[in-house]
Order: sequence, then C-alpha cells, then structure tokens
Amino acid sequence: MSRRIPISAALGASATKATLLPWFALVLGTLPIAANAETKLGLQLHREPQFEFAGYYAALWQGFYQAAGLDVEIKPGTPPGAGSVDPVREVTEGRAQFGTGTLQLLVRAAQGQSLLLLVPVFQQSGAAVYYPADRDLALDASLLAGRVGRLPASNILDLELRTALHSVGIDPENVKSVALEPGGAIDDFAGRRVDAAVGSAWELPWLARERGILLRALELSSYSTEFYGDSLFTLQRLAGADPSMVRRFREASIKGWNYALQRPDEIAARILAKLPVQVPVSDPVGFARYQTEVARKLARYPDVSLGHSNPERWSQIQQSLINIGAISRPVDLKSFLYEPATVVRHDSNWQTSALLAAAGALVLSVSASLLWRRRFPWNAATTAASTTIRGLLGRLRGDLQLGLRAGVARWHAIASDASKRLRMAMSRSAVSKKSAAPNPRPTDLNALLGALERSLRRQLPGSIDCRFSPLPELWPCQANADAVAKAVSDLVVAAVADMRGGGEVIIGTRQYAIDDAAAVELAAGDVGDYVRLTVKDNGSGLSEETLRNIFDPIVTVRPAVAAAGELVIRLGGFARVESVEGIGTAVHRYFRRAPLATDKSAQQPPEGDEKPQAAAA
Repeated sequence: MSRRIPISAALGASATKATLLPWFALVLGTLPIAANAETKLGLQLHREPQFEFAGYYAALWQGFYQAAGLDVEIKPGTPPGAGSVDPVREVTEGRAQFGTGTLQLLVRAAQGQSLLLLVPVFQQSGAAVYYPADRDLALDASLLAGRVGRLPASNILDLELRTALHSVGIDPENVKSVALEPGGAIDDFAGRRVDAAVGSAWELPWLARERGILLRALELSSYSTEFYGDSLFTLQRLAGADPSMVRRFREASIKGWNYALQRPDEIAARILAKLPVQVPVSDPVGFARYQTEVARKLARYPDVSLGHSNPERWSQIQQSLINIGAISRPVDLKSFLYEPATVVRHDSNWQTSALLAAAGALVLSVSASLLWRRRFPWNAATTAASTTIRGLLGRLRGDLQLGLRAGVARWHAIASDASKRLRMAMSRSAVSKKSAAPNPRPTDLNALLGALERSLRRQLPGSIDCRFSPLPELWPCQANADAVAKAVSDLVVAAVADMRGGGEVIIGTRQYAIDDAAAVELAAGDVGDYVRLTVKDNGSGLSEETLRNIFDPIVTVRPAVAAAGELVIRLGGFARVESVEGIGTAVHRYFRRAPLATDKSAQQPPEGDEKPQAAAA
C-alpha cells in the first residue's frame, strides 16, 4: 500500500529555527505540576472502537489522564447490528461524564440539552455522496435522475446531504430516495439497487474497495457550509461545578490526539491488539492504516491546531440547520462552545503573568529583530506579522489561564512557528516590491468561471472530467479577471499533467470570514472576508517535501501554483495547497472581498470563447 500522508502548505509559512528557545523553556519550567488526586470518570464513545477515537485511547495508554489526576474508563459505542448507545443520554443520566458525538450535539442543544462542546477534534465531517466510478454525477439534475441511498432523516449524514442540496437550490423531497440499512450501502451498490449513496469516509470507500467496487465521491463540504466532525462534550453544569477537572480532561485528550496523530502506526497497532475489531473487513491491518489517513485528513493535522473552533463557522452551520428545519431555534453558542480563556487558575497567577510576559517578549523580540535588520516598511507583510503575533499571544494567553503543564514542547513549537511565520511574512513583501498589484477591481468569480468554462473544457483530454462548483450569490472580490483567468487555465493544465491515467478536475468558489485565530492557522495576510477559488484534482498527490516547496518558484514541481500564489498575494490575498499522496491536490486562492460600496460594479470576466494562454506544468 502506498504511503499517503495528508499535508498542506500555505504561502506564509516556511521553515527556519527560533534562537531563544532554551531561555523560553527555562521559563516554562516554572509551571505547576498536576495534582496527584485521581477522579473516576467515564468517557462514552458514540461508535465502536476504531482509530476514529485513537486520541482518547492514546491519552489513556500513555498515562496523560493519570498525570492529570484523572482515572478514566473509555466506554465503547455499540457495534453494528446491536442496540444503539446514546452518549448524550449516558452523560445526562450520570453514567458517563464525557462523551463524543457529531454535529447532532448542536441539534440536541437546540432541543434543550445543556451541552458544552469541549473540542471539535475533526475540522471536516467526512460526509460524501458516493457513486460508481463509471458514472458522472453532481448535485444537479444528474442526481435527481438516479436512485439515492439515504439514512434516516435524523442521521447526521442525511442532515448534511440536505443542507448541501438546499444550498444548490434542490428540494430534498425531489430526490428518488432508497432507504439504507446501516452498513448496507455496499450490498446496494453491488446489487445495482442504488445509483448513489450518502456515506462516511471512515469506512465506505475501504469496504467498497474490498468488494471490488470502484466508487467516486462528491464531498458535501464542497457545496455548503463545512461541518465539523467528531467532537468531545460534557454538561455545562459539570463544567460550572468542577472547571479544573473539565479543563484537565480536555487538555489530556488533546495531548492524546497529538500523540496518536504523530505516531499513528503505533496507536493503530495497539487498537488492533487490545480492542475487538468491530468493522467486518478482510484486512484489519490495512483498514487501520487507511483510517489513520482519514483521521489526519479530517483533523487537517498538523496544519490546524487540534481543538481549533471558529464561532463564526458554528453560526453558519447552525443557520444551515435552521434552513432545512433540523432545528427550530438557535442555540446560545457562547454557552455551547467551551472557551478556555474563561477558566482562570488563581493559585498560579504570578507564574502565569511571568510566562505571558516572557513569551510576549520573545515573540516581539523576534519580530523587532527581523524588522530592524531588513528595514521593512509597514505594509501588507508587516501587517501579516502583526496578525501572527496577535494570534500567537492570544493562544498563549488562553493556555496560560488554563494553567499549562505539559506545554514545554508545545510552546517550543509555537515559538519556532512565530519565527517561521514572521520571516515568511517579511519575505512576502519582496513579492509586492517586485511588481505592482495588477490593477485589482471588484470581480465576480462565478461569472468569470462561467465565461471561461467552454475554453477550459476544450483543453481537457477525454479521460479527464471537469466539474464546476460555484457558491451561489458569491461576494465580489478584489481581483484582476484576465490574470485570474490565465492562472486558472494554468492550474488546470498542471492538474491534468498529474492525472495521466484519467481523473476529475473540480473548480469551485466559496467565501469565508477569517478571524484572528483562523488568520494564524491559515497563514492569511490579515483578518477579514475572503472569496476562495479552488482547483482540485484527484491525481497522484504530493509528498511532504514537495509540498513544502510548492510556492518556491525555483524548485517547485508546479510552476503554475507558485505563479498563482504570487498573483493572489499581489492582489492582497493568500494561497494554500492541500495534498494527499495517492488522493490528489487542491490549490486554494483567497481573494479579498470587494468593498460593499463597489459590490455592484463587479468587473466583467473575459469572453468564454477566448482560450487563455496556458503555462507549462
């Protein structure tokens, strides 16, 4: 089996070494040690044990819970075919203190349960519509023409399918639905009883592969607000009664997930050895390895910090559930989402203050040194540096107010990361110095792609499919239509070159409101509203080393990507690339939203009949 590692790169994060780490580690060493008293706790999983819950088992087996003064019992969910276990009921009735769940937790909170979501472990849900590889399908008339296997309306996979259909203007009632039995989708595909079925990346693709059924996937996150995946939760009243215990459990769980995702083969082997295999597969070892790849991809690890949660995104998810009638009233998200900074350890205020001041001095000294040596003006690059510092100090303040214990390694990495991001931010200003911005104007990217679609399809060989996935009512953005059209064409040519055996290119648009935390995680230039233009392929993917240098015009294997990244920076945005070996590559370019006052004067795109010049891949 080929090695597949979910990795990503952002134009704004390169590698250098921090120089003051020994001093920083010395200060971190003054933090207090965990209490010795143990508290007996139960963690109820919502499914059978597998790598989907590897972080909790890692925290147990590596002693992270014990070091936090917690005696934890992990209670597996119910295997297929048996009666279901409801983690929310187990927690509310006191048989467990913590539980795991999906976005159903938000639905249950809207129904009146006082739940507290502690950690969204996975940034993506993994939900998709799967269909035979010899067919062509999209969320349009082609889906309505076929039979679609669907789970009960209360199932989170069906909820996500309905939100995706709603976002593209399709009434879910018009879909020719076939009721799916849990775990029965593969038999339905084999018997040709369905033309498509909603399913999860955790099992369905692997089970189909074992049966010799080749499937393709429509990721539902490409059509609507991206749902979070599995999350850790407890009760609001428990957090109010014992905030220290809840904090320690959360921290130890996150540490366990970091361990599991850094050493996936080790934890996968222990899961196979210690826990009963619940999913019927002929190759349990291969299946476990497959799930490690799924976990890293859905967690966006290590690109996004474990536990990162965006309230704005939660608000959009909630609105999408209201739109389809899944919830009738909004949830108080401030009460539903755990905020580490609200829990303060009063017994170590002096250590907290000293370490916060020391870390702030470290980050500021690095940035001041860089600015002095290079004499950079205060421009977009130094604004990005300022955003980076703000975000890092915000994360530090939250950790310190929680009483960080095992944070030496974490803040070593963060201090190093501060230097990396600041140096890259400085180097980005060189791009803007080389050439002026290419006359950005308010531009409708959907209209641009619509006019460009015919000429793009002409470039594709018969073995390559092309699907367009525009977000309706997209914000106008600051761009240059001619330059963007050429860059899109170049990226498509580069993607095709990586799919020698055939495949699919997806070109889509989305929009995002990026806050301070997201700006740091994504290496964005600044906070604000952005319109994203993505060119995605299912080619061979990129190795970690190749991806690390993807934006370097000298050594990159895809010059079109480096050029597209430089273009979007000149227009005031930023670029990211995500890739999985053996799965494919997605190139994301984030353009600044056009000022509201000029939204109506969106620039017209180039004529669709004019074929753009394509650069060599």
